[in-house]
Amino acid sequence: MKEKVFLNQFTVAEQQVFELALDGYSGREMQVILSKEETTIKAQRQNIIRKLGVSSMKEAVEKFQHLKYESPRKLIQP
Repeated sequence: MKEKVFLNQFTVAEQQVFELALDGYSGREMQVILSKEETTIKAQRQNIIRKLGVSSMKEAVEKFQHLKYESPRKLIQP
């Protein structure tokens, strides 16, 4: 499972941001929920995009949702 190994390379902060993205939260909502600055959320989102080899968070979420796993959360738990 190449994707599982790859997703485990996310930092805990990136995992939190990606989980919120999977749940449909916006960058601004992530800032409030995680009590982080806008620049921090943007950097974490950019890291996720780069690590998944996509061009946007929307594409990252779509790519992840197309994987054939019962629960994507199981792949991104620390």
